[in-house]
Amino acid sequence: MKIIFSPAKSMDFSDSVKTPLKINFTGKTNFLLKHLKSLSLDEITRIMKVKGNTLNHVKEIYENYKSANTKKAIGAYNGISFKQLDLDSYNEKEFEFLDSHLIILSALYGILKPSDFIKEYRLDMNMKLLKDQNLYKFWKKEVNGYFEEDELVLNLASKEFSKIIEKPMITIDFKEKKGDLYKSVSTYSKMGRGLMLNYIVKNKITSIDRIKEFNLEGYSLNPELSDKFNLIFTR
Repeated sequence: MKIIFSPAKSMDFSDSVKTPLKINFTGKTNFLLKHLKSLSLDEITRIMKVKGNTLNHVKEIYENYKSANTKKAIGAYNGISFKQLDLDSYNEKEFEFLDSHLIILSALYGILKPSDFIKEYRLDMNMKLLKDQNLYKFWKKEVNGYFEEDELVLNLASKEFSKIIEKPMITIDFKEKKGDLYKSVSTYSKMGRGLMLNYIVKNKITSIDRIKEFNLEGYSLNPELSDKFNLIFTR
């Protein structure tokens, strides 16, 4: 079983190291970096929709990318989903399980294992960086070729990233009851995906039946909203 997970815009490189970059598709990443390094402030603003201090920080990231420190991917992302992972409590076996099953999808690196060493970056799949193709098309072959043909894929990623995957997968989603309806709330959905990943790792789960037993923070499987390819947890 492979679990796909979204990256996060928020990153923490406060305790980064001089370890060399460790990624899967160096050539493709370097191609994108060449474009990113050449962007003017106006181009970064237009493509990434950033301004002020964030704009200047993004420019500095790519100007200084070659000499920048690295950090393991699992500790580099600082978004809501990643904050649900109780990494400080993981033992060696749990980190091994995480590294064997988790795939972090990335617009710059394509595919990352938790133990891969990366550098700080900012790039989303829906950003129009290249003139002749979007980033979904750019990464399509490499990302989909990474999975074995009959491998079970559990989708804990956002739609922005998961839509690059062409093979069948089981998608996990979290919804909140609002009156008579169940609705997705972005912040809670991100939290739920992180909680589910942490639950899977701590219990070393590889079966869908065990995943269906998830019952944390008031969430439980909603059979009426779920089907063969979608497991919806509600509260």
